[in-house]
Amino acid sequence: MTSEALPTAAETVLTFLESVGRRSEAELYLKLFRELPPQSFALVSADAPVVSRAVGGMLEQLRFLADLGLVAPIVVGAISSERAERLANELAEWLPAVSLIPRLHSIDDADLTARLTEELRSDEIPIVWFRPRAGEPPRARFSRLGGIARNLGSRKVVILRERGSVRVRDERGVHPFSDPGALRENGQISVLNLRTDLEPLRAANQLGQPDAKLLDLIAALLEEAREGTTRTVSVTSPFTLLRELFTVKGSGTLVKAGSEILRYQTYRNVEVPRLQNLLERSFGRRLVPDFFERETLAIYVESSYQGAAIVEPSPVGPYLTKFAVEPVAQGEGLGHDLWQALTREHRTIVWRAAPYNPIGSWYVKQCDGMMRFARWHVYWRGLELDAVAAAIAEAIGRPTDLEPPTTPDPTQRE
Repeated sequence: MTSEALPTAAETVLTFLESVGRRSEAELYLKLFRELPPQSFALVSADAPVVSRAVGGMLEQLRFLADLGLVAPIVVGAISSERAERLANELAEWLPAVSLIPRLHSIDDADLTARLTEELRSDEIPIVWFRPRAGEPPRARFSRLGGIARNLGSRKVVILRERGSVRVRDERGVHPFSDPGALRENGQISVLNLRTDLEPLRAANQLGQPDAKLLDLIAALLEEAREGTTRTVSVTSPFTLLRELFTVKGSGTLVKAGSEILRYQTYRNVEVPRLQNLLERSFGRRLVPDFFERETLAIYVESSYQGAAIVEPSPVGPYLTKFAVEPVAQGEGLGHDLWQALTREHRTIVWRAAPYNPIGSWYVKQCDGMMRFARWHVYWRGLELDAVAAAIAEAIGRPTDLEPPTTPDPTQRE
């Protein structure tokens, strides 16, 4: 995607995003979002205080999304259904002020999925509100919220609330996160893996009651969604929705169920055709014919083959020959889960990537050191200084994994 191909309004929004992150990150996420069906981009749930006191910020962010060609349904009343109908009507009255067309629905409306899908494909903004039911707990409403997301094929649910991110009680206390970079300043949690982080946070008494209750609701939603497409829930402020969606660092808390990473010693127990399909689609080229005949130290595969990492032996130690994640899973934390699985086992690791590899900036954050050459960028972790020169020579001299491109293209990744 180039700036020349973008409408003026979209170019303006991307320029704004460049001020809070890398432009390349915003363009990558925009490309991924635009490849989804219009109704599957995201589902936004706004709590009552956001609609009543911070609606201006939300309207601005929704207008920015529309400028990028993205629309999402807004659900009002998932946490508390009191005043939901009135607030939904107020929101519908405000949307035309930013040139957006609202469509109101009760969550109990007949043929809701079909109507939402049609409206989203027409670039309209559905507003769905919860009709109060006597004795209905928030968990039941979140279950219905998740049902809407599943029916639309939404990859992400975004929860807007005034306080934004989930936070720890004491940022100087014990933080049992699987990701060392999960904690921002002021105790804000950037990424929370429900599989590995939630119970240790509870045991350390690091969650306030509102955040603990919200995470319980999110955990139940993602558990019910495990057979569907919804993989993550973002909790953020109405003023920073775009930053959360379009930058790697984000602005809220990305809550994920956690990936199931399977480890194999050899290719004998791997579904090789699925792995080959993943790798060749990720890199846009065919693997060399003898690729799966090579010796391996470890093969890490996400259980549904949306990502994989392959480590081979070398004279300088473990060598990461391939690391690939499906585009739709790149914003869902799968890359981090894979990386953790392989670095837990391998204290030292060496790898290389083409200069134009789109995740090169992410590799820079994961390595202890790197060297740039015309053909390759070489990265390493855990090496002693006197081992670096040999590791670089080994990485540069290793055979290629991919067949040459049919037409020369210096930007193709490897």
